[in-house]
Amino acid sequence: MLNRGSRIGWNTHRRPRGGAFVLLAFLLLWRSPIDAQQRPKVEPPKFNPTELTQTLNSIIEAQRSLAASISDLRDRLAAAERGTAELRDAVQQNQATAQSAIDGAVEQIKGMREEVRGLYVESSGIKGDIAQLGTKVEGLDQSLGSFRLSSGIVVAVIIVLQVALVGLMFRGRG
Repeated sequence: MLNRGSRIGWNTHRRPRGGAFVLLAFLLLWRSPIDAQQRPKVEPPKFNPTELTQTLNSIIEAQRSLAASISDLRDRLAAAERGTAELRDAVQQNQATAQSAIDGAVEQIKGMREEVRGLYVESSGIKGDIAQLGTKVEGLDQSLGSFRLSSGIVVAVIIVLQVALVGLMFRGRG
């Protein structure tokens, strides 16, 4: 455990005592009779009532003009405060209007986004239907092509049979 005397910067041996302070204060405040005689005497200024009246009148006039200036400044400050309050109210109203417009636009955008998403899903379904329809059309085209071929063959066979029948009819009569 450290005592106070062993700390750095704390020296108990050189600390002044209370009596030394009292002696120092006494020496500073003590005045000798020689000092009183050597000091020049200050006389009060001479009193001039006219000059004093003029000074007081100018001070009173300055106070009046200062009061008028302060009153004018108070009026200006009150007008500025009213204008500031009106502007603040207008800004708050504009902010509320803008916020409601933004909220409406955000809701509209969300609705449009959902509509676009639905249209995308629907168009994807339509694309799939078109692809299936394309394969069905190709199958139908192939079926139609084969039907044409077979119907052409049937027509050709019928024509050949009719020609053979007509030929047999002429042969049997003749």
